[in-house]
Amino acid sequence: MKDKITLDKIFVFVRVYLTFACCWPLPSNATKRQRLLRTGIRYFGCVNSMTFNIGAVWTLYKHSDDSLLVMKLGCQLSAVLQVPLQLILFALQGKRLQYIVSEMENYYKQTQKYEKKIFQQYINTSIPFYGIILFWLAMTGISVIFAPLYTSQPFPCEVEYPFDVHYQPLKTIIYVHHMLTAYQSVIQVSANIFPALLLWFVAARFHILSVRFRTMTNMKELIKYTREHYILLRYAKEVTLAVRYIALLCVTFSTGAVIFGYLTFMSRQPWSVKWTFLMIAFCGFVELYMYAWPADNVMSTSSDIAIAAYNSLWYNNDLATRKILVHVIQRSQRPVTISVPCALPNLSMKYYASYISTVFSYMASVRLIMGQE
Repeated sequence: MKDKITLDKIFVFVRVYLTFACCWPLPSNATKRQRLLRTGIRYFGCVNSMTFNIGAVWTLYKHSDDSLLVMKLGCQLSAVLQVPLQLILFALQGKRLQYIVSEMENYYKQTQKYEKKIFQQYINTSIPFYGIILFWLAMTGISVIFAPLYTSQPFPCEVEYPFDVHYQPLKTIIYVHHMLTAYQSVIQVSANIFPALLLWFVAARFHILSVRFRTMTNMKELIKYTREHYILLRYAKEVTLAVRYIALLCVTFSTGAVIFGYLTFMSRQPWSVKWTFLMIAFCGFVELYMYAWPADNVMSTSSDIAIAAYNSLWYNNDLATRKILVHVIQRSQRPVTISVPCALPNLSMKYYASYISTVFSYMASVRLIMGQE
C-alpha cells in the first residue's frame, strides 16, 4: 500500500501551516517583496503579543491580591510571552536554518528507494503523535477564543485596560486583538514541530549511515562513508546550535503553563473554566516531549554508528581499514546532544522523565498548601 504522507508533503505542510510563526526560512533566492512580507509579519506578531503582555502585566499589578486572576493570567502569559521571544530566536537563526533546510531538501531529493523507506518508517511512527498534538493545540485556542460564550468575561482573556472598553468599535477591536493573540500562541507553540522535524531528519540520516556501514564491502566504500559521517556530524552540530535555545525557551514557558494551569484547575471554578486551563497545562506537558523524543533518537542513532562499524566485516580487511574504523568508532562514542551549558542538560527521554517527576512534586506541594487532599 502506498504511503499517503511523505517527507515532501510534510515540508509543504510545515511551511504553509506555520507561515505566521516565521520559522521556516525563506530560500536564498527570495525576492525583496517576500523578505519585506516576512519582516512585516514578524514585527506585527511582536507588537500584537507585546501589547497583550503589557495589558496583562498591568492587570496583574492592579489585582495582585486576586490569586485566581493571577493564576489565570500567569498561565496565559506563559504561552503569549513565548511568541515574541520565539520570533526573535528564529530570526537570529535565519541564516543557519536556511542552510539546514536547504541541505535537508537536497539530501532527500537524492536519496535512494531503500533510504526513503527508512524516512517513511520514522514518519509513520511519529506522525500520529504530532497530528494529535496539533489538533489539541487548535482546540485549546478555540476554547480560549470562545470563552466569553460560556463565562461572564467580556473578552477571551481577563485583561483590563485603563479606559472604557464597552463602546464600539473599541470592544470589537480588543476582541479581535485577543483572538489574534490566541491564534499566535497556538501557532508559535505548534512551531516546535519544525525543530522536531529537523531532529527526526538527523536521526534518520544517522540510521541510514549505520545501514551503510554494516553493508560496506571494500575500502572505497569505507572512505566514502567515513567522509559522510564527518559531514553528517557537522550538519548535526548546526542543527543542535539552531535548536537548543528554542528548546530552552520551550522548557521555561511550558513549566509556567503547567504550574499555573494546574493551580487554576485545582481552584474552585466551574468546569467550563477549568477545562480550558487543563488543556493549556496539557499542552505545556507535551510541548517539551515534542523535543525530547526526537532528541533522544538522535543520541541513540548517532551512537549506533560505532556499533554498525564494529558489526561490519572489519576482521577481513587490512590494517589501514581497521584504523579508519577505530577512528569512526571513537568519534561516535560522543553522541549528538541538545544542551545549553548551565541551563539545559542533555535533552532526552530521561531528562523528560525527571522533568515530569519534578513538576508533579511541585503540584503535590501546591495541593497540600491549598489544603486539598
